[in-house]
Amino acid sequence: SISVDKTRVNNYCKEASLHIYFFVKTFTFGNDVEIVHRPFVCVLLETRNVQCVAVFTSQSSIDFFKLPKGKMNRSSISTADNMQWTGNPFEHFVSIAPKDRLKYAFMSIVLAPIRIALAGIMFGMAYMAAIITLFTLDTSFEHPLNGWRQMSKDIVAQLVIMSHFMMGFHRVKVKGRRALPTEAPILVIAPHSSFFDTLPFCCIGAPSVVGKKSLMKIPFFGKLLSLTKPILVDRNEKGSRSSAAHELKQRANLVFNGAKNNGMQWPQIAIFPEGTCTNRSQLISFKPGAFMTQLPVQPVCLRWPNKYDFISWTWEGTAPLKLFWLSVCQLQTNLEIEFLPVYVPNEAEKGDANLYARNVRAVMARCLQIPTDDYYVEDARFLTLHGKGKLEEFFDLLNRLNLSLSLDEDLHSLIAVWNYLRHSEFSAKHFAVTYNEFQSYLHFPKDQISLRRVFNIMDWQCCRRIDLREFWLVCFSKKYTSPIYLDYCQKMFSTTVECLSEVDFVKIVRLPYELSVAEARQLYQKRKRFFSSQERISSSDDDFQKPMIVERKKFSSFNFPPIFLRRRCIEVY
Repeated sequence: SISVDKTRVNNYCKEASLHIYFFVKTFTFGNDVEIVHRPFVCVLLETRNVQCVAVFTSQSSIDFFKLPKGKMNRSSISTADNMQWTGNPFEHFVSIAPKDRLKYAFMSIVLAPIRIALAGIMFGMAYMAAIITLFTLDTSFEHPLNGWRQMSKDIVAQLVIMSHFMMGFHRVKVKGRRALPTEAPILVIAPHSSFFDTLPFCCIGAPSVVGKKSLMKIPFFGKLLSLTKPILVDRNEKGSRSSAAHELKQRANLVFNGAKNNGMQWPQIAIFPEGTCTNRSQLISFKPGAFMTQLPVQPVCLRWPNKYDFISWTWEGTAPLKLFWLSVCQLQTNLEIEFLPVYVPNEAEKGDANLYARNVRAVMARCLQIPTDDYYVEDARFLTLHGKGKLEEFFDLLNRLNLSLSLDEDLHSLIAVWNYLRHSEFSAKHFAVTYNEFQSYLHFPKDQISLRRVFNIMDWQCCRRIDLREFWLVCFSKKYTSPIYLDYCQKMFSTTVECLSEVDFVKIVRLPYELSVAEARQLYQKRKRFFSSQERISSSDDDFQKPMIVERKKFSSFNFPPIFLRRRCIEVY
């Protein structure tokens, strides 16, 4: 149960009713400390004039923020003044109202098959036109298309638009004016949500694009992408990013100066700077590649104002095939494309590509009326339920920050860190710190990307807080996974109630053993009987003498010493 100070509520607005919305469905709270570490959102609705949002930030503190008048929804909560919590951008789950399920079931039988058949015909025609256009053409992407090939490319773009029209994308609204190539050689498009972004891409003329090299291997899609003369990045090669950035800068200067190659001018370059698909609830960090050119860019904002969001295909959530089918079953899917004024960098932004990227992102976020957050595409595997992050990547970030532990470090160093930590001011906060507190604790500047990534890796529940205990035990986990070490980890998470909650268990084993959150939870449930006993379990018991060997098919093979699971468990509600 949650107790609310009625005096504070009544002082803020009279005759208010309290409604609690839990946007995070999978959190498990082991004890009161977990509530502090994982804030949740309470929405307070005034029956007459005032609306506000209350965020439960600690055991005895509720912060209130005003909201704009109108219908209360997740979007209005996210845009509240000073509101910071926005959730996981790499997760998207669709829930259809019961009254609409019958409608979509009917459309699945009557409308969807016809739409898919007609769209398939259009895509097939576009594919054949792409093959004819690329026939006997140099595949090095060193020269722009000319003559009849350029006309054929425009026909392919129109066929792709028609195929989307057949699938229900009937209304595309365009705002603003597209800049000339000599005004802005690069179009920065956000947010990137799914495969359906090919529609706005073709609507703006199918310019050159910067994308993953692996996209060229996708059947059908690779041929269409080749028509744009793309700049490709191989994420598996270390030198590919720098070579792609050099090619991008060279190509952008040619476009900006109006230079011609074989009598034809290079088209503008379109970039999705987020580098991955998100749920469009926020703008994550932009890649700096487009901004290293030091040239003007034109931001392009995408909106999909529909009742249900079937457009966002993310790392975790509703299956893309299901979202595709549901989108085809909609009577109509709406799209808005807004061209913002050309953004010309100042001298400071020309010298700092990350500053340039942040400022452009802020302009686009204000236009979209969504918040920004400093997540990166590389964080996705650490922040999703079934994603597995590599411990080596975490230590690479520590090396960049000169925080790596020397070879002579031992368990006594961890004990010394813990003795200092538990007597510090962080103890009163149950060791949960924000990014600014984490940065001050380690004495680093705020704009360190590597430090922000370390924070994101630790913030696997996306609540903008991390547990300092988890950070330090992971720092020492590369060398020490002995029974004594793991038992000491348990002592660090012990409270006045003898227990080891599921969340604490995940903190201890997730990164050191490179498990996903789902695997760690499954392992906890598998061994839960060792927690649920009413008597204190001794390490001499037969069951505890058997090592916890995890099946290779599901998890990495490792052993947990008997002493690690010695405490009793409380029921988790």
